Amino acid sequence: MKPAILTFSGPIASGKSTISNKLAQTLHWSRVSFGDYVRSVADARQISKTREVLQAIGTELVTSDVEGFCKAALQQVNWQHGQPLVIDGVRHIEVLETLQKLVAPMKLHLIFITIDDSIQASRLIERGSNELLALQALELDVTEQQVGTYLKNIADFVVNGSRSVEEAAQDITDWLQSQCLKN
Repeated sequence: MKPAILTFSGPIASGKSTISNKLAQTLHWSRVSFGDYVRSVADARQISKTREVLQAIGTELVTSDVEGFCKAALQQVNWQHGQPLVIDGVRHIEVLETLQKLVAPMKLHLIFITIDDSIQASRLIERGSNELLALQALELDVTEQQVGTYLKNIADFVVNGSRSVEEAAQDITDWLQSQCLKN
């Protein structure tokens, strides 16, 4: 399989981290996470890691220096040009566009994960009742609106996060192999 960059986006609790981890393991590719990077920034600042705080930090990093933010995320695994990579948690169009420039001429694919509302709600409840309330507030946030509309509409492939992790990862692997045959 030709080296590529697979980026993952989707609503909160859609399975982005779980599916991207599974896919990285299956393909034996490195994986980075924007969410992990943002949490490390919160740790360095010694501030809480509530969803609202993390969302604010992410927005700050994008608006102040999107290229620096993307490079820092890639350096979580000391990524070198030409290496295949799975990137979890693309939540801003500016991040996607910057990543495309940074990895060119490598092919970058955006995978969008959808989720059934009832499954999403049950996952959030499992994480703690405050998570469901946080989701309702964050759905009004411009970042969540970008994720739910624009990023979904421009995705190269959409996968159903309501299915099992194995099925979703297999769907992506099958799709990726079909892309390699086309190119």
